[in-house]
Amino acid sequence: MVSRRELAAALAAPFTLRAAEPTPARARILKRFKEIAASLYAWDLLDEGVDPVLETLKETTGANSAYLVALMHWEKRPLTDFYYPHNPKRKTYFPEDSRAYWRPSLEHYKATRIKPRPSDRAELKGQDWLRTLVAAARKAGWKTGAEISHTVLDFERARGECSYAVQRDIYGNPLAQLVCPNNPDARGYLIGLFTDLTANYDLDFVQTCLVPFAAGRLRASVGLGGESHAAGTFGFQTWGAGGAATPAEKTLGTVLGGCFCSSCEAAAKAQGLDLKAVRRALLPVADALDHGGPDALHFLALLRASNITPTAGLLRHPELFEWLKFRCVSLTGLFRDVHAAVMRIKPKIDLRLNAYIYDDWELAGIDFAALRPYLGSIRSSNYDEQSGNAAQLEHKRKFLLSVRAMAGDEMHFLSAIGIRPKATPELIRKGVVVSAQCGADGLSLGHYDGAPLKNLEAIRQGMADADVTV
Repeated sequence: MVSRRELAAALAAPFTLRAAEPTPARARILKRFKEIAASLYAWDLLDEGVDPVLETLKETTGANSAYLVALMHWEKRPLTDFYYPHNPKRKTYFPEDSRAYWRPSLEHYKATRIKPRPSDRAELKGQDWLRTLVAAARKAGWKTGAEISHTVLDFERARGECSYAVQRDIYGNPLAQLVCPNNPDARGYLIGLFTDLTANYDLDFVQTCLVPFAAGRLRASVGLGGESHAAGTFGFQTWGAGGAATPAEKTLGTVLGGCFCSSCEAAAKAQGLDLKAVRRALLPVADALDHGGPDALHFLALLRASNITPTAGLLRHPELFEWLKFRCVSLTGLFRDVHAAVMRIKPKIDLRLNAYIYDDWELAGIDFAALRPYLGSIRSSNYDEQSGNAAQLEHKRKFLLSVRAMAGDEMHFLSAIGIRPKATPELIRKGVVVSAQCGADGLSLGHYDGAPLKNLEAIRQGMADADVTV
């Protein structure tokens, strides 16, 4: 007996085929995405096999670009669900902290005492996972890349032998494992990472979502090292921040971030800024936010109940604007130096920024307009589909348009699509449409390891909805 569902599918089939049938008009005016990129991890390749993974991505999403998260931070995988949806070997995975999954060439790190730390795990160490992925991707005719992820220095060394390279808050406390872009050793290490990957691998792009300057204190910690976080300390949490009640409070709250180290003092002096004087002026603001008395708490209550703007806070504390601008100049200078170094090795390499901060990015030192000359492309790391809320896609639209406004229409720009739970096929399809409407040149999938099959398949369906092909 034929079920009701089977009968409905049979009756609808002729109309479905006719709607999808290519016509001369569709061939003429379909928009083309230049790139559908997918991120992979070393343990994905170990567990599922590189060729099957690429074949699955091609069949379901039309992917034509793959990159290894070659230096990966500490976090549970899959990130947004209890268990993997399709990994045949394990239910979960807990990566080591800030480890390299390629074979570093130490000649690129002569200008620094800091070197990449490889995996210590028997199943992963000793193999060049980046070379494995690149070879398979090239065989399939794909673009190739590597990502330097959020933290490039593991917590153990950040609290020990490399503590001198870590950002400092206004009280002089280390900001977890976040390296300071103005520290000469940290800068040499970062440039070494980019040049090492560019020189030794057949890559089209090197991507980074390095955590920039700490934009304030996060109220939660990942708990690395078992530290207690007293007043004036900072615990780095990769995803999500302790939220300020108002935009003005968030802007003022950057005084609890970084960096006020001696390297920043030297860099500021070279730009004509007295960072010690800035620190003295901002210390009362930090005290009020961090451990203020009744008068400070009264001010914060008024601030949270008011419509005071960030601009008003900057006018009241002009030193804060000087400091925010200094950090943007510092981070832009880092990308300028990285860009020059990789271009000397491979003039056609694409230096790609994975823009994972999509609200108030300037509070972390990111100035898209200033960075534009030193980037080959930008990847929006917005995953609003996985919020499970269709209304949140308007937030995605605004961020995509803001990047276009600041980086320009000429910038090669990929829109990430959240394909993990709580994303649904419907939200994924809408996210693809929004991306096309906002001038994206392609998509980037976030992320394969946590994506159910139906969510992978929704990528192609969304492109059909948007009249887009690859």
